[in-house]
Amino acid sequence: MISVIVPTMWKPQHMLRMLPMLDAHPLIGEIILIDNKTEDANNEFLSSLKKLVYLPQKENIFVNPAWNLGVQVAKYDKLFILNDDCLVNLKTLESIYNFITPSIGMLGYSKLSYCAYTIDSFDMMCESGFGDDISFEPINPEFYFENSGMPHIYYGSAFYIHKQNYHHIPEVFKIHYGDLYIYLKNLKNGTHNYTIEDGFVMTMVSGTVSSAASSILEEEGNILKEVFAEHGLTNIKYTIPN
Repeated sequence: MISVIVPTMWKPQHMLRMLPMLDAHPLIGEIILIDNKTEDANNEFLSSLKKLVYLPQKENIFVNPAWNLGVQVAKYDKLFILNDDCLVNLKTLESIYNFITPSIGMLGYSKLSYCAYTIDSFDMMCESGFGDDISFEPINPEFYFENSGMPHIYYGSAFYIHKQNYHHIPEVFKIHYGDLYIYLKNLKNGTHNYTIEDGFVMTMVSGTVSSAASSILEEEGNILKEVFAEHGLTNIKYTIPN
């Protein structure tokens, strides 16, 4: 079974479509919703979800601490960490499920799997076959220097990972760099990261994060190199799987 982890502040509408689909899927064991803005919670919607594990927060703990919390309480070893502004075609979830193992690091969707069309077109595009025929490709970080080795900046918006390969994100990072930290930790440990090619993820991209305090974002950028160096995440040597 899969534990789904979703931090939210109730801004995008994608979650109202996505969570019921996850709730109905036989491979999903629980949906862990970390609510960072409880005053905006849709209680009627929450009561409709049978697999919900609801974690209301007294204040906004931000996305990376929410991921850490979700993983801490997750009952299952297979994890799906999802932004609340993403709609994902789940028709291939069985294939993805079998690929979430301790030998695989992060498993996120390729850049071409993402689109920013309106929510109303999601069902039509899924019915047309978008995201039905996926494949898994090992990532060569050498091709993506501009993103510190990650294939694109949305890679952490919807990704799967075995709990054994989730690395607790340092508390100093509240909003950004959590996905990069996990990505590089796996690379350093020789656990390679993969893309899901030809998937289908509809998103509004940073629909929640964009409103975060600019001072936090600036501070995180200033300490990035220092903190990553402290964790040995510089000059990482790796091999690409055949």
